[in-house]
Amino acid sequence: MKTISRTERRKEETRKRIITCAMDLFNKQGFEQTTVEQIAEAADIAKGTIYNHFPVKEAIVCEHVQRMIQEQGPEVLGQIRQLPDTRSRLITVLYKSMEWMHIKLNSDIYEKYFIYRMQTVVHSIRDQSIRSGFSGVLEQIIELGKKTGEIRQDVPSKILVGNLETISSFTAIGWVTKPECFSIYEAIEMNVDIFLNGAKSAGGVTPMKE
Repeated sequence: MKTISRTERRKEETRKRIITCAMDLFNKQGFEQTTVEQIAEAADIAKGTIYNHFPVKEAIVCEHVQRMIQEQGPEVLGQIRQLPDTRSRLITVLYKSMEWMHIKLNSDIYEKYFIYRMQTVVHSIRDQSIRSGFSGVLEQIIELGKKTGEIRQDVPSKILVGNLETISSFTAIGWVTKPECFSIYEAIEMNVDIFLNGAKSAGGVTPMKE
């Protein structure tokens, strides 16, 4: 077991305090209305300390979500493994994640989170530290699909997960901003089918009539 130093413990305690205070303020008065100065005051730390841990406010939300997913990830994966195929696993986990975050986060914070995730998804492929906990769940589903022959072997799982997360993020933002316009479950099903099967017509290529 890795021994954690006193300095590392203090850093983790500070990081947790920043997240707790920031999320409390975001929920009470709104994301845009909350300043870094207010977060620092609530956490009883210097403003610069926050920037030592998080480059922008959105990164605080992202880590908050990441920590929640990491806590529930093992239980979710255990349930998903009981499903019959990759398609049903992906649809279930994508729907449950959006439903869960929609309950846990208000629409303002929810939108900020997904926009930030889209901005950082390419970097997260190279840097493990900024990956979402959710990407780890998706990666395990993809790896299982490769073992069963449902997912192609020649593309790295991290690349496939990045593509799937990007598609899902656009859908999530559309749902948050205009939930009355479409069924989120049907949209997820369509996204998963395109991800697994591509955009090619099932009937083959049909020339367009002029």
